[in-house]
Amino acid sequence: MGSSYDTADGVADGRMRWQNAMNWAANLSFTDGVHVFDNWRLPTVEPINGVSFTYSSSTDGSTDVGYNITSPQSELAYMFYFNLGNSGYYTPAGAVSGIDTCLDNVGPFSNLQLNPYRYWFSTEYAPRLGGYNAWAFTTDEGYQGGFDKAGLFRAWAVSPGDVAAIPEAEIYALMMAGLGLIGWRARRRG
Repeated sequence: MGSSYDTADGVADGRMRWQNAMNWAANLSFTDGVHVFDNWRLPTVEPINGVSFTYSSSTDGSTDVGYNITSPQSELAYMFYFNLGNSGYYTPAGAVSGIDTCLDNVGPFSNLQLNPYRYWFSTEYAPRLGGYNAWAFTTDEGYQGGFDKAGLFRAWAVSPGDVAAIPEAEIYALMMAGLGLIGWRARRRG
């Protein structure tokens, strides 16, 4: 992919500014031939304590900014640490982990990027006046914090539910055939 970029939309490798990422996710539509999935969005982050964001940084996951955040309130950090089992650049005790790349496990995902490594959240980052920042997550270190919305980062669209678990039409046909066979056999016995 090329290295030139359009300053309005992003670069050829898929990185984009925050508002463009928000628009891209909101307009994304996918079909499996039977179902249409058009309720995509960027991941969210909400305060770990459920009340208000804690903007001081920590390495033990106890604040909203920092490393080792395993709270389900942060969809990207939770996916990175809890679901995929990755480690952060810092251990919860604050020591450097010694890991060269923190994105060791990508699970079932085929296009998670280590470099460039930042992914946008849909949530604005409030401490900076004027709405210039938004939350983002880094896959190279496992860090969550606020970044300038003009930065060129990646976007990971999410949708409610398990899109991959929706049965294909062939599965429905097999299920109906199986139920028909059970019904036929029950009538034959009766």
